[in-house]
This record gives sequence, structure tokens and C-alpha cells, in this order.
Amino acid sequence: MKSDFRKIKMTVICLIFSCAAISQEKKSEAGGPPSLSELIGFWKKIDIPSEDKLNQVNPWPQKYQWFAFYENGKVYSMMINEDENYTSKQLAEIFSILPSEKTPNYELKGQFLTIDNKEIKDYQELWGVNLFAKDINDFLKKGRLIMSLDDGSGNVIYYRLLERVQ
Repeated sequence: MKSDFRKIKMTVICLIFSCAAISQEKKSEAGGPPSLSELIGFWKKIDIPSEDKLNQVNPWPQKYQWFAFYENGKVYSMMINEDENYTSKQLAEIFSILPSEKTPNYELKGQFLTIDNKEIKDYQELWGVNLFAKDINDFLKKGRLIMSLDDGSGNVIYYRLLERVQ
């Protein structure tokens, strides 16, 4: 079991750093940073094997999570304790009731995505992002987006794997 966890962790870390080592504008065969048009849309968090051991912290403990990245630079999120199979249309309706002026902003610059929240003083998240261009294994698949949260000192403390919602 420990061996499997180490393999998973090393696979994720190697992929993130190998993609990050490439120019921010270029993609490797395995993937790379998403373009803004690839990021825009609705996403659902999916499980990473041994996720509880991989992540040093879990700032968002509810298991089921959905996200929306809009062209206007707004990012919406929703977290609940029970799974649902929301469509992008349903998520658009859900997120449309949330006030835009209280919604966090995001900015995508190459390999990095920053999220701020004007409602919380000095709040900022720095994420490394990679969009997979091909299947790597059973969970790192083409079209999935992996996000790695930086603790502010250059250390990855949390991973989130997302799958596009149609």
C-alpha cells in the first residue's frame, strides 16, 4: 500500500514538474498549462488515489466539489457531502444566483493560476495547473486538469484533480 502511494505521489509530482519545466507557452506530449479557452467552463473534482495521504492539508473537506471558470475572470465553487451528476446547464443556473461582486477572481498566467477574494483581506491562492493531453494512468487522463496549491513558500500542500462537466 505504501509503495502504491509513493508511486502515485511521484507520478503526480514528476508530471507537474516536467510540464512546469517546459516553457509556459509550450506543452509537452503529456500536457501542460491550459489556455484560457481550455480552462473556461465547468469542472468537477474527482478522487486521486490515496488523496488523503498525498495532501498535506485539506482546506476544502467536503468531498464533492464543482467549479466554474468564466471569461470575465470570476471563479465559482460549490462543495457538498453527497455526489450529484450536475450538467453544465444546471451548474450555470446554480452559480448564477451567487453575487458576482462577492465572487473570487482568477488570473491564468502560463502554468499558474491565482485566485483572490476581495471579501477576505490579503487572501490569495497560487495554483500550478496542468491539462493532460493524453492518458497517463487510470486517473490522470486526457482532458483532466490537475491543480497544485502552493503554501506561499513554494511547497505544494494540496492537489485537486478536475474533470470537465458537459
